[in-house]
Amino acid sequence: MRVGQRQNTTVKTSARPRRVPQRTCIACRRVEGKRQLVRIVRTPAGTVALDPTGRQNGRGAYLHADPACWDAAFKRKVIQHALKTELTDADRLALEAYRASLAPQPEPAEPPREEGDEQR
Repeated sequence: MRVGQRQNTTVKTSARPRRVPQRTCIACRRVEGKRQLVRIVRTPAGTVALDPTGRQNGRGAYLHADPACWDAAFKRKVIQHALKTELTDADRLALEAYRASLAPQPEPAEPPREEGDEQR
């Protein structure tokens, strides 16, 4: 080290954990990471389609890849409400075809109970 030079005394800190974008399922209203949900988009042309990349232009809505969420969304018409449009027959058929391809999700298991942990 030369005279008059300062020694680098800064301490590197560990990188902050990466922020995960959160989205809400329009059917069950549970908040999940963006990648755990399926995005449906109303394009600027007015058509409704699946958006596997999550980057397509237009108004988007998110659903779990669970048939129960899709059934609830169709029954309560929350897709139309969230996208602020009416679904055409072609759009509805395309979404229902995707829903038919989904495998049912298992119910989350309850944590095991310990002895003496009875409900009254």
